[in-house]
Amino acid sequence: MTRRPFALRRALAALLIGGACLAGPAQAGDPVKDLVKKVEARYQKTTDLTAEFAQTTSVRGFASAIKSAGRVYLKRPGKLRWDYLEPTLEQIFVENDKVQFYIPEHKQVLNGQLSRMANSQAPLQLLQGIGRLDEHYLVALMPDGARGNGGLPILSLTLLDGGPDQPRIVVEVDAATHYLRRVELHDVNGNVSTFTFSALKANTGLRDDLFVFTVPKGVEVITAPTLAAP
Repeated sequence: MTRRPFALRRALAALLIGGACLAGPAQAGDPVKDLVKKVEARYQKTTDLTAEFAQTTSVRGFASAIKSAGRVYLKRPGKLRWDYLEPTLEQIFVENDKVQFYIPEHKQVLNGQLSRMANSQAPLQLLQGIGRLDEHYLVALMPDGARGNGGLPILSLTLLDGGPDQPRIVVEVDAATHYLRRVELHDVNGNVSTFTFSALKANTGLRDDLFVFTVPKGVEVITAPTLAAP
């Protein structure tokens, strides 16, 4: 198994926000609550979503970052397909609590449960569209007051039920559409995974069979163990 699916697993809490609901009652004059409300309104109107992504993972101790790119498909409730297209093909399929990692190069499929492969229940609840962001995360402005390309404040998310070794998530919202434009995952070891999304297309009527994975002939199926926190 390569690093890319595991990097995605560790970042799943951040990425799935984009396909679920960012909840939280807005308060007048509160820039965090105001922005969260606008993002929530956008995604509540989104039944399916397709986007291209570019990923850069900087690993502490390595001179060069790991770069990859592909396309993500999302359909509420509970369906996700993540296709790495560059530099090699890898696919991830999620339906509710079921997750499948397929790496053609290795002729292997890894089957597991999302709730057993994530650090908490928050990613699963967000994926299913039933979680409230403010029930699982402390959402705040960046300490330096950083803003994104469109001038909106960049948000910092930390798990409320996580310990000191939990990752910090940084979210940049597109000012024109209020979809997520960039997501960063910062772990306690100094590693950073950055996902930048583009060419978003919403409510195009994605078919359910797009999210169904059939194991190819001759491919080994492996049951994933319960994975520890990164």
